[in-house]
Amino acid sequence: MSKSVLLPLVMVFCLNLVFAEHLPWGLDGAQDRIEAIRKGDSQLRLVLPDGQTIPKESVCSLSQTRHAFNFGGSLAADWEVPNRDWYPEFKDRFANLFNYATIDFYWAVHSNQQGEWNYRADSREKLDWANEQGMRLRGHPLMWHEVVPEWIASPERPVKDLDQDIMAHIRMLTEDFPEIDEWDLYNETPGIRLKAPDMGARRWVESQGGPGPATEVIVDVVRGIQPDGRFIVNHFAENDPEFHEQIEYCLSNGVSFDAIGIQTHMHHQGDTFSEKRLWNALERFSKYGKPIQLSEISILSCETFPGWPTLSLWEKEIAASKKSGKPTPCKPSTPKWERYQADLAHDFYTLAFSHPAVESIIWWTITDLKPWRGMPAGLLDAEGQAKPAYHVLDQLINHQWNTQIEATSMQDGRLQFRGFYGSYTITVQHEGETLTGEFDLRRGSLDVQNIVLRVTPDRG
Repeated sequence: MSKSVLLPLVMVFCLNLVFAEHLPWGLDGAQDRIEAIRKGDSQLRLVLPDGQTIPKESVCSLSQTRHAFNFGGSLAADWEVPNRDWYPEFKDRFANLFNYATIDFYWAVHSNQQGEWNYRADSREKLDWANEQGMRLRGHPLMWHEVVPEWIASPERPVKDLDQDIMAHIRMLTEDFPEIDEWDLYNETPGIRLKAPDMGARRWVESQGGPGPATEVIVDVVRGIQPDGRFIVNHFAENDPEFHEQIEYCLSNGVSFDAIGIQTHMHHQGDTFSEKRLWNALERFSKYGKPIQLSEISILSCETFPGWPTLSLWEKEIAASKKSGKPTPCKPSTPKWERYQADLAHDFYTLAFSHPAVESIIWWTITDLKPWRGMPAGLLDAEGQAKPAYHVLDQLINHQWNTQIEATSMQDGRLQFRGFYGSYTITVQHEGETLTGEFDLRRGSLDVQNIVLRVTPDRG
């Protein structure tokens, strides 16, 4: 074999070998930043049911029950999971990690006839369940050109008719689903340029003047319905100039959006985030003065493609299989790549959690059951069992970044401690009774909180 052939093969082999084994990130200063920005000091005054303060040197157990930070997961994928007998365990594992859920509102999924909206029962069940758990809910999305019914994709319908339907759809979602806390506005608006020039949604966006003005039109509608709602601009490419132009247009023209969503789907090596790439992206977007959401995270546990051209060929293979009715090809999740996924997830989450502009980190596909692009990126396998990456996130979210301590009361029932921001319960033993109370530790709150304890009934 000639050197001209051998050298590229060696380079590819070495690249795959390095990529399969995650090289730990430096994470310089990350722990100090987490200590400074994700934790705060709290001063409590513990009051007994009779109005007296708790005696000095009472031992109190403080337990964080909920994070103020949004650790999120998507319920907008994993379409087959509700049909599995392990669906209850899936929900338990989801709730164990996440206090924030992305809920699907894909137009074409829930609407087969113009002017009608039939929200799928399984989507409604997931929404209601997450709401009952007290999770913050993110509607995904108000508008997107990728999953629209044929009358919105139509190359023939007049723009004025498209506009009427799009505005009515956006108005309906924000009116009929008030329980949704946050909405993706127009998902991946700059990506409209990848659609055919005569595609309906593209013609609508361009008729408004492009991604920025289209965002402005949508915001004007939704702010009239939910003046205090939170609305997000979200895109799949952090370096797309048109995404930055969209944000800059909104800021320059007073368009009232609330956060910037950055997707990080890592399905080929060119899309994989290094420590430097992630930090630089967070620093660049933080200059816009809006909170950042890492809105869709995919880290694979299978062999990845070297770049977009080979991934594109794989997607064409998947499309051909679906068209012919054959089973969709799927790459296997392997122990080596599952370890890689877990190690990269650890470093990715640590760096992101340490950046002051980040308010949400959202894992996308939760299981490997019929995964998007036929490439497993779940925290759970195809049978709903936890993979190493799940255990890594559990350790970070529920242990390393969670406050569970004991503290001793001082004079006048006062208690001081430092902990992660969020909701807490406090438990005290006093004169043979168990007393409990609840409180929140919020950023910037320096006042002493009076916590009126109550007697916990003996369940024995």
